[in-house]
Amino acid sequence: MKNNQNKFIEYAKDFSFRNNVHIWLGGSFLRGNASAFSDVDLSIECNNTLLEKFIYGYGKPVYLSHTSNPKGILIVIYKDGVAVDLEVIKSIDNSNNDFFHAEDIKKYDYVRNEETCESFALRKDIPYQMSRLFHRSLIKFLAGKKETGISVANEISTYMDCKDLFDEKNYKHQMNQVLKKYNEQYELTEEYLNILFELIGELE
Repeated sequence: MKNNQNKFIEYAKDFSFRNNVHIWLGGSFLRGNASAFSDVDLSIECNNTLLEKFIYGYGKPVYLSHTSNPKGILIVIYKDGVAVDLEVIKSIDNSNNDFFHAEDIKKYDYVRNEETCESFALRKDIPYQMSRLFHRSLIKFLAGKKETGISVANEISTYMDCKDLFDEKNYKHQMNQVLKKYNEQYELTEEYLNILFELIGELE
């Protein structure tokens, strides 16, 4: 699996300065404990035109959806394996003149733009929304957070009414089987499937 997260962060930093857009880095890359499989946590304050320019300026996403709890966060996955949790900011109490912020946005008072996130999703059906959990489960498991990875995978099992729940010993085999069954029912895109099967291939 390619490790292009730092390349994406540099892209985000350059974009923020070129377009006068405020972007905050968060999560494991801010804390300095990211793994090769970590997603990139960013928050961005901009209008819809610039948001689209930012998302598609790096490349065409193979998966683009939004969270439901909490609302206001886009899930963006690219062909090169970069995955981004992109929090979209509607308003924020920020007096900092810098545009790229390597600091925790939670120190500020802000409101997410929930409506914008829903409008940017490539598909709005529940099976598509649920399919992001395959990716989340895999990157958590591969990063050593196996209990979290299994817990997320079991959300998919429950949704599909599978009899058997995931366990650590059989995780790779179970993930292969459940993903194939899920795709037969709900038809995920080939590019997104390739990302998921590539991650499965990284499992021992």
